[in-house]
Amino acid sequence: MGMARSSGSISFSLMRREWPVQVASWGAYLLSRDILAMSFAPRDSHEAQVQFALERGVPAMIGVLASNRLTYPARAFDMAHCSRCLIPWHLYDGLYLIEVDRVLRPGGYWILSGPPINWKKYWKGWERSKEDLNAEQEAIEAVARSLCWKKIKEAGDIAVWQKPANHAGCKASRKAAKSPPFCSKKNADAAWYDKMEACVTPLPEVSDASEVAGGAVKKWPQRLTAVPPRVSRGTVKGVTAKAFQQDTELWKKRVRHYKAVINQFEQKGRYRNVLDMNARLGGFAAALASYPQWVMNMVPTVANSSALGVVYERGLIGSYQDWVRGHVHLSADLRSHPRRLGVHSVQEQV
Repeated sequence: MGMARSSGSISFSLMRREWPVQVASWGAYLLSRDILAMSFAPRDSHEAQVQFALERGVPAMIGVLASNRLTYPARAFDMAHCSRCLIPWHLYDGLYLIEVDRVLRPGGYWILSGPPINWKKYWKGWERSKEDLNAEQEAIEAVARSLCWKKIKEAGDIAVWQKPANHAGCKASRKAAKSPPFCSKKNADAAWYDKMEACVTPLPEVSDASEVAGGAVKKWPQRLTAVPPRVSRGTVKGVTAKAFQQDTELWKKRVRHYKAVINQFEQKGRYRNVLDMNARLGGFAAALASYPQWVMNMVPTVANSSALGVVYERGLIGSYQDWVRGHVHLSADLRSHPRRLGVHSVQEQV
């Protein structure tokens, strides 16, 4: 698959799932092609590898698929990638794939590489029986079909599925097979110590079968400053299109001020990993988009949590945080070695 950003059609806020995260080599490759990837790994023996990824200047954080939702809003990522992650996607009523479905944008892609894909070639090396691997792949295929995903391609060591652009056809086709059911009332964006559920997060309603649920985002780089669908549709409390545009211009002005007072601000290679501790709509990150930096946009859970969805619709990355119950990991010794990672933390001042 071509994933270059030249066409602007694929993966601007691209989520990479690779367990272990290793040192984010795939994320680093994509970053060189102007595609932003969020890499994560569990808080165990792989924690140091998250540190290594950050020291390379590549986005990464501690994260795990267990019982809680991933700390991202619904419909966030254009693509999810899993390379030899050894996650039991077919177990627990497909709970983990259901969570992937929640965070994928309408029309988004899921790429699986490694067991059980291409088991006919590798089953001996994996020290598993052909029957076991075949059964696992068939079970994964069944879960994907229950989510109304379409298998696009399987070639060599990878398989690619695509999420539907809306649930109009899915709801009609699932009247007989109702497992897993659609979720009823739970906030799709709630993801701070919220439990996963074995139900499909319903996409926003559409009036036409060809319509993208929730609204289509523009291609990059237009999507960075265009009014996001969540704002234009009035789903972000207190944020209008005019307020969004004013916020964008305000942060351009603030960044110009930072350049005037921080003499190293534009020094090539000086800053790479940037943490915005109160990102709101991602205006600071958008204003830095032309610089050789990436920004981790943190949206406090006490604020308007739906704003993080706006950050992702702009083609940026981020996570929820309440600054009390620690979840994000940037550096084990950030306070003692802030320059090693080149982290510049900015909190919005009103």
